[in-house]
Amino acid sequence: MKKSFIVLSLLLAYLSSWAQDWGIRAAFDINIPSKIGGRLNGEKLDLFKTGFGGTLGAVYTHWFNDKIFLEPGASIFYDTYAYKDIFVDGNPYHLEELDARIYKVGVRIPLVVGYSYYLLDNLPMRVYTGPELSYAFAGGTHVKNKSVKDDFDTSIFGKNGFMNHVDCAWKIGLGAEFDIATVCLDVAIGITDLYKDHLTLHENRVTISVLRYF
Repeated sequence: MKKSFIVLSLLLAYLSSWAQDWGIRAAFDINIPSKIGGRLNGEKLDLFKTGFGGTLGAVYTHWFNDKIFLEPGASIFYDTYAYKDIFVDGNPYHLEELDARIYKVGVRIPLVVGYSYYLLDNLPMRVYTGPELSYAFAGGTHVKNKSVKDDFDTSIFGKNGFMNHVDCAWKIGLGAEFDIATVCLDVAIGITDLYKDHLTLHENRVTISVLRYF
């Protein structure tokens, strides 16, 4: 027990000696759904348009030294994209709405490892990569026509929904560190199949973010 206490104390002392930063990140997302695949005789269906969204949250950066860092984070996101050339039909009156918009609200948790370096000896840069887990706790199809909405199940989750709540993507990014903030550009490649049935759907994102450390 005494040895365990000593080891734990040394470990805590080592961790507390790391350089570390708290920061707030605001981001603009470009959402790029994949084509629908699965049991379609080798074909893929292009059912969704590119959409947009936003993210706001916090990050915690551990610097192992002056170059290598580990950065977990947590944020709230609101993302959208739309059906492509598809009518939502509100029976029995056959009222239609073209290209209804899908929206999601949830929590996103990235965990990236990065490397910091200098470009032209005067501009600090960083590259980073790692997994990003998302959980959408709300989402649906936004239908403007009230007559269609009243006869159409707008939820994309739950018993009658077609999507899963949990998503995992792999993030790769590049950032430039300025005096007032760090500006980053990254892509998230969807890993998880979001469709519930035999079809497949992956969500990809391109994100432009601004990170301000305290």
